[in-house]
Amino acid sequence: MQISYSSSKHRPFPSSYRTGWLPEPGSESWGKFHEEVSQAVETQEAELDPSVQELLEFLKGNPIVAYLMASACRQNETMRNTRDLDTDGVPIPAIPSAEYFALVCNFLLTWWPRYIDDDLVGLPFSGFTVGIDPTLPGSQLFGLPQFNEKMAAVLNKWHQFLGTLESAKGFTVEGEQWLSPKAKETYQFDLWKKDNPTLPYWNSWNSFFTRQFKDRNTARPIADPDSNQTAICPNDGSVFRWEWNVAADDTFWFKDMNYSLRDILSSTVPEQQAVIDAHGLVDMFTGGYVFQTYLNPYNFHRWWVPVNGTILFDPICIPGAFFNKLVLPDFGGATTASLPYLTEVNARGLIVFETKDYGRVCCIPLGMSEVSSITFNDQMTAGAQVNKGQEMGMFNYGGSSFVIIYENLPDKQLVFMDADGKHYPQRPETATSSAGAGGNVTNIGSQIGVWYSR
Repeated sequence: MQISYSSSKHRPFPSSYRTGWLPEPGSESWGKFHEEVSQAVETQEAELDPSVQELLEFLKGNPIVAYLMASACRQNETMRNTRDLDTDGVPIPAIPSAEYFALVCNFLLTWWPRYIDDDLVGLPFSGFTVGIDPTLPGSQLFGLPQFNEKMAAVLNKWHQFLGTLESAKGFTVEGEQWLSPKAKETYQFDLWKKDNPTLPYWNSWNSFFTRQFKDRNTARPIADPDSNQTAICPNDGSVFRWEWNVAADDTFWFKDMNYSLRDILSSTVPEQQAVIDAHGLVDMFTGGYVFQTYLNPYNFHRWWVPVNGTILFDPICIPGAFFNKLVLPDFGGATTASLPYLTEVNARGLIVFETKDYGRVCCIPLGMSEVSSITFNDQMTAGAQVNKGQEMGMFNYGGSSFVIIYENLPDKQLVFMDADGKHYPQRPETATSSAGAGGNVTNIGSQIGVWYSR
């Protein structure tokens, strides 16, 4: 079967997506969230957590960083005072100083993702940093590796809190928060194993986030489990885009984003880059295929092995940015509009599977904003034999996208289509509502493509 693909470069690229992590445009919940944060800062008496204190010292101690922070704060005030500024229905929170920024981070360390008037505020740090990330100095600050190193320590402390019983308050009262009828319906409450048969059903926020199916075989059957000819999705999600004949090097433009393998398959950590270079990953996947999905807050946040094969090397977790974006302004807080760019710069995992019959497959679980904790299963080690549907790893309140890269094979062609033979559009309609799912939902284990002989 021969399929002719047309080029998708330079098509208009939308700058606003709604994937369910934050309130809708114009929602009063935005203002209530910002007001809660502001009041907490005004009354905060607790000392700064050591991780936040180090972040503050960095923001004030380095002259260039201090300049960027001060400039971003000045522009924050300008934006807030600009009448009729189109902010996509999102009020801009005040960030007057580095000290204020630190106080908010300190407050959010014990803030569990919750509903405000039935609107989910699932990314509290992103919902706050939107006060300066649309500004040029703010964008430059958030792109600095040193800033992201300090911010990673803050977010790691938050992730520790999300593993405590205190973070499970959303599961303690029937009919409210994550146990409201609307929320239960959204994440299919009866589908999942619980920690307890009674309240709280889950012992921590992260226990809920990484929950398992009661019956995985019924809930998510594996398509064509014994053959690699059928490509399956390693995660729950919705299709963001796919690409073919991917270039080793490419350039991002505002109206479109092309995948650049040399940037995606890279790391600022020398030991990790040495592994990437030793296996020649850029050359290996040049000319291949990319299939990228995004996850909403209600999705299953574990990933399964997509092929029967062998692990090429021990998987690695590449550090990266948290609030850096390409598409600006992006007042909605979440960074879905910049997903291909984030594949290059955000925290991400990297693992490669080698098959005997259908080449090599690279999986990249991708962090987004503050949800960037990536954990591979202990069985994912170099040389291990794996099977379709075997657990690969999970996002511990981290990760909002997943990228699969397939090797180009001279005698075969990969066609992206579901089990009903419906071809996936390259640039599908994406989520525009708080449901957070686009028109092309892909469940873990389901067919996303088929290899054909040329």
